[in-house]
Amino acid sequence: MLDNRKIGSQILLLRKRNGFTQDELAEKLGISAQAISKWENGHALPDITMLPLLSKLLNSTIDSILMPVIVKEGAIIPFGKHQWRVLKVDGNSALIITEGIIEQRAYHEEFTEVTWEHCDLRKYLNKQFYDTFDPADRARILETRITDCDNPWYGTKWGNSTVDRIFLLSTTEVLQYFGDSGDLKNNKRWRCMDTDEVVLSSPDHWESGEYIYDQYNDARKALYHKVYNAGWDERWYWLRSPGIHIRHTTVSIGEKGELFICGSDVYDSHGGVRPALWLSL
Repeated sequence: MLDNRKIGSQILLLRKRNGFTQDELAEKLGISAQAISKWENGHALPDITMLPLLSKLLNSTIDSILMPVIVKEGAIIPFGKHQWRVLKVDGNSALIITEGIIEQRAYHEEFTEVTWEHCDLRKYLNKQFYDTFDPADRARILETRITDCDNPWYGTKWGNSTVDRIFLLSTTEVLQYFGDSGDLKNNKRWRCMDTDEVVLSSPDHWESGEYIYDQYNDARKALYHKVYNAGWDERWYWLRSPGIHIRHTTVSIGEKGELFICGSDVYDSHGGVRPALWLSL
């Protein structure tokens, strides 16, 4: 059953997003502004014969007008070619991240000192990946100031802030949106996968792979997109925060959801990509 109020709210949102007044949209449709008002107030629905032109004017689809997706935290929504998890709703915008790891790509192609500001993956996400969205979707992706903090275990510097449309989550954001055991703040080194015992190892023993392994592992895990699943023998994804040595490592999330604070080598082409962005609703 169609919900007049939801449809009306969707028409109102799409009209404003496309810069139309009620009078301007009514003129293009050949109807009265009062008719538009009735739609938006949920008192009436557009005639079925008017839907193709209405959807074209609003840069939308008939389905998205008649069956709008409710965006709330924790929901999975379609956008572009992927499914996205809603992490936060803030007024008329939402922070979303792909539900799955969509491809494998190195954080940076060279073995060299690099931060998020200068890494190849940032350039790729904000150019080639951004360009995979159609013009209407690109218009909904908001520019965002990206900041971070130094690695809290090793003091590795994170670099300068940036302004991006597409980005990776930071260590702090992963803890904020998927759950925080307190191990990072308390400087606990890692948990044994077999016994769940907290091990306080020395920072100079980083090659053993220091990580947080806690009750939030399942929340941090990401599925692989079915198109890319075949043949992948490593299942982990990048964050944008610095690892133990900014020269060659960046924090990552392991296959079991463990948070590798020591980081993974930036030139590792097996690293999964799980983009995030702020979306205009």
